[in-house]
Formats: sequence, structure tokens, C-alpha cells
Amino acid sequence: MELPVAITSIPEQQRIVGILDEAFEGIATAKANAEKNLQNARALFKSHLQAVFAEVWQTCKLVTLSDLATDITDGSHLPPPKSLTGVPFITIGNIVKDTCKIDFSNTFMVSHAYFYGLKQNKKPRRGDLLYTVTGSFGIPVIVDDDVEFCFQRHIGLIRPKPGTNSSWLYYLLLSPQVFNQANERATGTAQKTVSLRALRCFAIPNVPLPQQSAAVATLDALSEETQRLESLYRKKLASLNELKKSLLHEAFNGQL
Repeated sequence: MELPVAITSIPEQQRIVGILDEAFEGIATAKANAEKNLQNARALFKSHLQAVFAEVWQTCKLVTLSDLATDITDGSHLPPPKSLTGVPFITIGNIVKDTCKIDFSNTFMVSHAYFYGLKQNKKPRRGDLLYTVTGSFGIPVIVDDDVEFCFQRHIGLIRPKPGTNSSWLYYLLLSPQVFNQANERATGTAQKTVSLRALRCFAIPNVPLPQQSAAVATLDALSEETQRLESLYRKKLASLNELKKSLLHEAFNGQL
């Protein structure tokens, strides 16, 4: 079956191409600026993060991470039995680096019986910290709700002692000072791994709880503003992509 195709004159084609070239050039510039602003927002937060911890690193006694935790362990070392229903099983692919959150949308399930059979320090609870230790290592995630889930061995679990603010420990694990330690201690070639022994030995400033809470208040405000800016720039990038599609649609429908 032959379909009729409308062919415009060469001058008209050249006119449309000229419009599209100019528009796409402007869109490309706007996208580059938005992406740069997105990177700058993240870099600014990291800079503030480093500055907040720089002083306490110099003035407070350094202890090991294990001194501030009741447990530092990792997840299952064996492939768990999958189930159609039950409890989500988290792999390192479910940890979103940009947001330091868990994406539960693409997890498989394990049975409740399997989950309840795990040791208590293998079952995350509110206030615990997850920490990726293999491949994309060094990503902390704070467990901020009571959703039941379990996880693989590529993820570590840190359970803070009562005198340690979970949010403060999250920001500390996110800081360049701690990431540099993870980077120095990671071993392996195909996939770099931070061992539990290395994780437990991270040097950490022993900061009094009131000072931890004050730092968290400052960093929460900075994080909220950074997230607002990131959301703004992501929306702008999405709008620019839609604009490009719209221009192509108009061009091929004779509306330019």
C-alpha cells in the first residue's frame, strides 16, 4: 500500500530547516545552562557539607564508626528465595545515587517467613543507615519509615547508638571527609568494595548530641533548598525536551 507524502518546495524546506536550526541551537544552549546549574547546586551543597564538618574534624576527638553504632553489618550473602508476595528485597540497583533514597518500584519479594527468620540486625528499622559498599560504594540512605524490607550483601547497615543522631550520621557519611576514606580503603578491580572491617574503622569525630542536632538543622535547610533548585532545573530540562518535540511535530505538520 502506497502512502501519499507531501513534499514542499526547496525554498520552503530551507526556511523550515533555518527555523529549526536556530530554535535547536537556543534549546541546546538553554539545556547546557540548566545542566550546569544543576551541577552547581549539587556542588554547592557538597561544599557546605565539607565546611560544616571541617571544624569538628579538627576540634573533636576522633573515634571509629563502630564506636557510634550498636551494629555494622551487611545483607544476605546468598540469593534469597523469591516470592510473588511478601517483603521487598533491596539490591544496590535500588539505591538512587542522586537522591540517596530507595526505589521500591522494581524490587522482587521474599516471603514473610524468610524475612522473619533473619537476625534482627539484618532487618532495617527506622533510624538505621544503609551504606552501599560494592560498585557504586559510599552512598548513604537513612531509613525514615517503618516499611519492612531486607537487602543484599552489597549494602551495609549501620545502627546508631542512642547518643548518635541518625540524620547527623547520614550527613557525615555523605561528607567528602568520609567518602575519601571509603575511596582509599576500597579494594578490588572489576568492582571496588569497602569491607565491613574498613567501614567499622572509619575515623569519625565524636560530636556531642546538641552539636549534632544543630548541624542537622543547618544541613536540612541547605538540603531542602538544593532539592528545590534541582527540581526546578529538572523541570526546565524536561520542558526544553518537550519544546524540541513540539517544534518537530509542527515542522512535519506544516505549522511552522
